[in-house]
Amino acid sequence: MGYSGPHVPENGTNQYRYNKLQEYVRALCNGHYDWSIDSNNPNKGKSRYDVGYSDGQFLSLWISSRVGTIKYYVPIPFSYGLDNSIRNPLNEKKRYSALPRDCPINGFDRSYWHGWIDGVLSVVDDYRVGFYWSYESCLQATKHDPNFVDYFGPMCNANTKEYVDDYITFIRDMFRYIHNRGQELIWIPATGGRGVSYLNDPDYDGIPKIGGYFDYVFVQPNYYQYSKRNERGITRDLPYTYEKLVEKTRWIYKELPRKIKEQNPNSTTTVSIEMEADSAVLLGQRGHCALCKYENHHYVCDNEKCLERACDYYRAIREVSPTAFPTRAYYFGTDFEVIDRVRERCPGW
Repeated sequence: MGYSGPHVPENGTNQYRYNKLQEYVRALCNGHYDWSIDSNNPNKGKSRYDVGYSDGQFLSLWISSRVGTIKYYVPIPFSYGLDNSIRNPLNEKKRYSALPRDCPINGFDRSYWHGWIDGVLSVVDDYRVGFYWSYESCLQATKHDPNFVDYFGPMCNANTKEYVDDYITFIRDMFRYIHNRGQELIWIPATGGRGVSYLNDPDYDGIPKIGGYFDYVFVQPNYYQYSKRNERGITRDLPYTYEKLVEKTRWIYKELPRKIKEQNPNSTTTVSIEMEADSAVLLGQRGHCALCKYENHHYVCDNEKCLERACDYYRAIREVSPTAFPTRAYYFGTDFEVIDRVRERCPGW
């Protein structure tokens, strides 16, 4: 998806690479790229918008030459990947494995993402439905957003409230820009092992704040991947049980649409759920199921229990409402056999 932005050097001491990472992030916050971070970069001297445009156009050409008549959404990338993570010199446990492509507090106009969208739209394709905001964290638009905590807060001295307010404005402006061009914008936020007590706390859940600026919000319960959950005020991990999946499903179906409307009364967002499974439901295969574990020098999955855990999503939906979520998103890895296998067991999935 275009990795032609400035890169932190792979060589040199960790302190040197960390300094270059700070230099890059501060350049973003000041509204420009400092291409001296990578003097051999082919984009040296180009604006943030121009780099995004060329990256988006490149991906769009690649997609349109391969998808045929399938309707699709184009991802909008948030970060670049680092080939090797960098340690924080003052905190060995904190590592940086990705760096943001731009700074959202500077606004959408002329940003990398503005350029990316224009670059994609420069390639005419009648089967393109819209865009998918690929930054999945439900912590965005909160003071706990990892990009604020790791980058923009400490490296740019960004003010917490201003960052949150500017981030919401950025998402709003991006949504309006895309809509004005006849395209949709969707989001599939991850909730991880967070219980409903966290999702009801605006300091830990940004979905209500920005959810009204998407056409569809498909919430990831992440029950399939997580065996433990966290609740506000409880320091120990708790089991992520089927009952708690039902509780989160009910929150997605009944509470979240109301919260989004409170934040944005004009919202027409469709709120739904992501159904989750992967190759761990297939006999003898592995995946990211909560029932997979490393033992005796081998990574093994209980395929039958993983299959049941995937089916729990449909059971939870039926328990909340027989008509809940007629439109859904699906995560199934890269193998369509996963969907066939789950639907053999629970046809309504």
